[in-house]
Amino acid sequence: MPFGTEIANKIFSSIIVLAAFYLLGVFFRKIISKTVPNSVQRYKATKRISLLVGVSALLVIGMIWAEMLGSITTMLGLLSAGIALALKDPLSSVVGWLHINGSKLYSVGDRIEIGGIKGDVIDISMLTTSMIEIGNWVNGEQSTGRLVKIPNNWVFTKETFNYTQAFPYIWTELAITITFESDYRKAVEIYHQVLKKVVGNSPREVEQAIRRAQEKFLIHYKNFDPIVYIKIADSGVNLIGRFLVNVRQRRSMESKVFDLLLNEINATPEVELAYTTYRIVN
Repeated sequence: MPFGTEIANKIFSSIIVLAAFYLLGVFFRKIISKTVPNSVQRYKATKRISLLVGVSALLVIGMIWAEMLGSITTMLGLLSAGIALALKDPLSSVVGWLHINGSKLYSVGDRIEIGGIKGDVIDISMLTTSMIEIGNWVNGEQSTGRLVKIPNNWVFTKETFNYTQAFPYIWTELAITITFESDYRKAVEIYHQVLKKVVGNSPREVEQAIRRAQEKFLIHYKNFDPIVYIKIADSGVNLIGRFLVNVRQRRSMESKVFDLLLNEINATPEVELAYTTYRIVN
């Protein structure tokens, strides 16, 4: 059989294999969409099927071309250096994908920060990680609505922060300033009671989450109760409330704290909020 005809036959066979496996993938995805009600489980199953179908198709195509590999080994050797240089970033992203999945650096649904970009992970492909961006011009680490794609090889060159891998709680601090003339002890008591009311059962829930996390990580948190710190400022006394909050409820919890705190302070004549003032002395 002429060499050109053999190549044409193998190309035709490869196209048939790709079409067959593509249709097979569509068939399995339709079955999954009808039989798996949970969106997260459906997403994970679809990704596994796509990966399995893709790898299987590559194996079959590799078998089709296997006979010709020996005759083109020399040519591939000459081209390998150029190909490796051209595909450096994509190949390193594939290695990054293997690292992400093998080490569980982050998973779909995690909230992460990498390279200064924060977001909720919604997809991890072989080359890129897709996130719904949080922060930026939006306060309280809420969603901006923008889709961000980052190359997977960033995990080798940039710091990665995972908000939710160990447990879904982070520490947050809220500061208010009262006048020097205020009864700061009364203010601390009010602030502490407000935090306890807003936080509620969170310390107990956090303790349970910590116990689960300690099976994988060396974590030594002992005190999960909210606390109020005192600091002298230029225009008064700073009261800094520190408490644990679910990572996706930070803004709503902070709003509740300020709402209750303002109501309590307004009802307490011994405590007044401070603001920057100037005194002119003749």
